[in-house]
Amino acid sequence: MWKQKLRIYKIERKERRYLQKYAKKKEPWIEQKFAQKVPKKLQSTLASAFIKAFDLIFSKGVSWIEKTYDKDTFQQTTWKRNHKNTKRIAKHHILGAGISGVGLGLLGIGLPDIFLYTALLFRNLYQIALQNGFSYEISQEKIFILLLLQGTFCSGDELFNVYHKLNHRQHLKLEEEIKCTASMMSHTLLTLKFVQGIPLVGSATGVYDALYMRRLSEYAQIQYEKRKFYHNVEQKQH
Repeated sequence: MWKQKLRIYKIERKERRYLQKYAKKKEPWIEQKFAQKVPKKLQSTLASAFIKAFDLIFSKGVSWIEKTYDKDTFQQTTWKRNHKNTKRIAKHHILGAGISGVGLGLLGIGLPDIFLYTALLFRNLYQIALQNGFSYEISQEKIFILLLLQGTFCSGDELFNVYHKLNHRQHLKLEEEIKCTASMMSHTLLTLKFVQGIPLVGSATGVYDALYMRRLSEYAQIQYEKRKFYHNVEQKQH
């Protein structure tokens, strides 16, 4: 019993540290410099692009993403996963997001990058889910994934609201969470994606693509680890 209490204490301590770390929004210097130049209609355009990306991935994109990694390997190594392996995979995703952002920024490709960037985020989440013994196909798992994205691309009161939703997600609706996630991500990434559309200058946004990917890895691992703990406790009780 004491081992279980110690384990959940460590997981929840990581969660509290995450909430404290992002309690206040930190504006990137790019946002401070270019925010006033962003067209007013761009956020709604960006939100629509994210909604389309989510719909496409959920309806047809899962099999496409799964072609980029060996799903069986991740499932088979679930129980022998270790801290080093998790960190190595996270670094791989962070590097990939950064390189993609820099490359597209050099070319001045901003909005067309939305599907690619979203697919990279989902690829990271899918692998973390498999490592912890969870699927990602059914509606409730899709909602959980969207909440992880929300918890990555927000701060302050919104972040604590996501924390509450994660613990009371039984009655959440997929369509509503798709819209909520798209709105949150478009608000947070608005200036970055605008600047990414400027040739050469846009390459600087690749750093932030990588930072958000790192934050997603951290947040998702905490939440899946927490779910796995309670899942294992329930199984032992039955």
